[in-house]
Amino acid sequence: MTDTMESGGRVRLEHRVLVLWRIRIGLVAGGGTIVVGVVLGLTTPVLFAAAVVLVSAGLIGGIAWWWTALVWRSWRFEVGASALHLDHGVLTRRASTIPYHRVQHIDLEAGPIERRLRLTTLVLRTASSSSDSTVPGIDADQAEVVRHRILGLVGTGDAT
Repeated sequence: MTDTMESGGRVRLEHRVLVLWRIRIGLVAGGGTIVVGVVLGLTTPVLFAAAVVLVSAGLIGGIAWWWTALVWRSWRFEVGASALHLDHGVLTRRASTIPYHRVQHIDLEAGPIERRLRLTTLVLRTASSSSDSTVPGIDADQAEVVRHRILGLVGTGDAT
């Protein structure tokens, strides 16, 4: 856990979450590129299909690389005394506050790539599914500490 999290300031996501997002986009874009390449290969000259696939893969890959960095840089969260605060968004900024007295339970989730990168996603669930919130990319070694810290604060709010 970073010193900033301990002192109560806004915390950036782990840099490894940027790697995770780029891997995910690469898998999706790679699969899409293969499909487009096969379709073009069957319907156009092979050299033309190869050129289109290479140019589009490079362009899409470059844009995805740049965009994921912008999204990652926009993320901040804070485990406050009475609420979890989230700030994120590139084109549209979103600032969310989830009071702990609204939290019904907290989950830690990690898919296979996340586990390999030692990352965990913290999910706060409330009575309203529209106000559920996630914090992606918490260090796996610190995720349980963050979860227990929030659990210790749940129910200490001004619920009636």
